[in-house]
Amino acid sequence: MRGPGVQRAGCSSIAHIMDSPGFSAKMLRPDAIIIGSGAGGSTLACQLTRNGLKTLLVERGSRIRPKQDSGSAPRGRFLYHELTDASQPLSCVGGQTKYYGAALYRFRESDFLEVQHENGVSPAWPIRYDDLASYYGQAEDLYRVHGSAAGDTTEPPRQSPYPFPPLPQDRLVQNFAARLQRAGAQTCPIPRALDYRAGGTCTMCTTCDAYYCPTDAKMDAETAALSAAQATGNLHLASQTECLRILIDPTGTRARGVVLRTPEGEKTVECPIVVVSAGLPGSALLLRRSRTDRHPKGLGNTYDSLGRYLAGHAVGMVFPIMGLRKLPAAHTKDFAINSFYHGASDWNFPLGVIQTGGQTPFWTVAGRLQRPLAKLVGERSITCFYMAEALPTRESGLVFDGDTVKDKVLPAYNLASFAKLRSIAIALFREAGYFSVARRRAPYLWHETGTARMGDDPQTSVVDRNCQVHGINGLFVMDASVIPSAGAVNTGLTIMALALRAGDYIAKAARQTAAASAEAIGSA
Repeated sequence: MRGPGVQRAGCSSIAHIMDSPGFSAKMLRPDAIIIGSGAGGSTLACQLTRNGLKTLLVERGSRIRPKQDSGSAPRGRFLYHELTDASQPLSCVGGQTKYYGAALYRFRESDFLEVQHENGVSPAWPIRYDDLASYYGQAEDLYRVHGSAAGDTTEPPRQSPYPFPPLPQDRLVQNFAARLQRAGAQTCPIPRALDYRAGGTCTMCTTCDAYYCPTDAKMDAETAALSAAQATGNLHLASQTECLRILIDPTGTRARGVVLRTPEGEKTVECPIVVVSAGLPGSALLLRRSRTDRHPKGLGNTYDSLGRYLAGHAVGMVFPIMGLRKLPAAHTKDFAINSFYHGASDWNFPLGVIQTGGQTPFWTVAGRLQRPLAKLVGERSITCFYMAEALPTRESGLVFDGDTVKDKVLPAYNLASFAKLRSIAIALFREAGYFSVARRRAPYLWHETGTARMGDDPQTSVVDRNCQVHGINGLFVMDASVIPSAGAVNTGLTIMALALRAGDYIAKAARQTAAASAEAIGSA
């Protein structure tokens, strides 16, 4: 599950990572600056610092540490009970990953190709699966992913197995999966980034998906990537610091730094490499308000593509009832059914996936009239969802009003395919012996991508295949904004793999620039 944000001060949940509001004088000349500490920013920081680049990571929010529930066992805090303003983007160290379900999938090979859907075309990427395969493996190692390709015919080729085996199944989920398999469904483990290794802190509790983990057992951007970056000694994290604008040289062709608002006031930091990892809509907004005389509509917006091509996942919920009694506490985010990813025997267009979700008290945020029924159903079912691709169009995206977003045009939904996937899920659960509650409603939009998408053509994209803004050397975007299409599996691991790939590219370019400068000085 996912959702908008919380902005809350708190103490560090990882004692050996030291950050401070603002930044120290020694970081006034970093090799690289990254704006945002979510999946893209923190993973990129890890790769840059491992490559020896002194990196300043700027985060508008703070570390979070919700109050611990009373009781002997640590329990997480549900996202929607922690929000201070649900209309604002998530603003904390680690970003949305602090509350994600830790499902880390590789995109399927077809997700990088042009694919015809019922209501349009999913565009081809400028890169292919093979370009990311090794970085997917690196990301799985970094985030300690547990998984297996068993039962998943859509799993792409792998150069190595998952770092860890699938997580153990609770008996409730095990029985559910077994009955589905006997009914003919192909179930497969959801790859999860949890610290369930020997000596790890994960206890497979019920408070995981859409919860903050108080034991740091969830391998989020902070616990996995940021801690690894800090261990290099090359990282400085400046929390409670906002990037006001990006600075470009007078020619309009090269990044030269940023202007930051810190607790001590505004500061200008010169730097030849600036990476925007502020998420949606933050990255597009920052590029827009950094406009100059040479870039009057915003950086990377010469052809009016900034804010466009929004994509994501169309999502619906299904609640298979397990019985008349309330369910016991269980870790239920466990398996998926991916065999309808590319369609079905009676459906020629891609459909999507069916996944189990975590036990969350979703009824507490339902309307007053719906709450009793929602609670009755929720406490007696395993929450499941069906997820299909929502397609980007030239029109889908952010509607700007000056330097703010006043509206959003949704991507193209494949509504007939979405309804077909719903009926398949209900039929599978019925065949396995479960009555399901599945409200007919418009899709939820999850895992949004685009608005600064990558591509080879500057007229229809904002960044190139290396995530560098077209026409501006040293300026990069690295988060979900660059993803051209969302496929139908969770996007987190693809963001992380792209960040690792971009990190290698940036580090190589920095070394080449340093070598050329040294050669020029030596020959002078």
